[in-house]
Amino acid sequence: MIDHPYPPDWRELQAGVCRLFCEIGLNAVIEKTLTTPRGVVEVDVYAVDEASVDKIQYIVECKNWQEAIPKAVVHAFTTVMHETGANLGFIVSQKGLQSGAVAYTNNTNIVGLTYLELQQRYMPVWWDRYFCPLLGDAADVLMDYVEPFNSTRSRKLGTMSDKDIDRWRNLVAKYGEFGATLSFFNMGRYQNLRENPGSMGSLLDVPSNVEEFRSRLLRVICRHHEFTSETFRELLEELRQVLAAAVQEFLDLFGEDIFRDERESAAVANCPATT
Repeated sequence: MIDHPYPPDWRELQAGVCRLFCEIGLNAVIEKTLTTPRGVVEVDVYAVDEASVDKIQYIVECKNWQEAIPKAVVHAFTTVMHETGANLGFIVSQKGLQSGAVAYTNNTNIVGLTYLELQQRYMPVWWDRYFCPLLGDAADVLMDYVEPFNSTRSRKLGTMSDKDIDRWRNLVAKYGEFGATLSFFNMGRYQNLRENPGSMGSLLDVPSNVEEFRSRLLRVICRHHEFTSETFRELLEELRQVLAAAVQEFLDLFGEDIFRDERESAAVANCPATT
């Protein structure tokens, strides 16, 4: 699961749904006021897929109730969907819909889901568009220090004592496989990497749960840290912290960020020209 499936209150549920939509590439906001033929209505979460040709609109009703949602709520939501012209509507709750409400949504553009089911629905997209790129970017910073060949690093090592060079080698032995493996998460955009059996593409497969991911990967490449995360969001933050701590060890050794100028030059080159 991306987040804990039972938020403490409805505001946390709203915020979680909105955050998820933003992270998969939608333009999403909470408590959006929309104009209808009968006046205005405020919806819990409103999102637009700006990348789609028809600017697909999503509306979400968040009900953090302890019981299943009755048909009357779906009736009211149907009116909102009709009058706003939204393309797809979700009723997200803790317990889902009552059987009568489920039957009512058949052959409509309304879907009743628990918060966990919403996360499962969008997990593959979130994995590709959010988890993998952020993890890969963090790993790339460490990779500069541990990759086999790097001219900037070699020049710096050439000015250092044998003792410090030995410290660097020990750090590479500790973090090299970790950084190199996680840097592959930035390569998810290459479809052939995923489709090539036996390649590193298997790393990018969407895991079924956090424990499976830890067993498949982290216990092999990161024996120096015991991961305790229960959700993928927590795990992403924990991994980024471990990567940042590893980078800090190299910064302490070299006394500076020896790649700062290169990163700043790359950032300038990647900025769009302005007039």
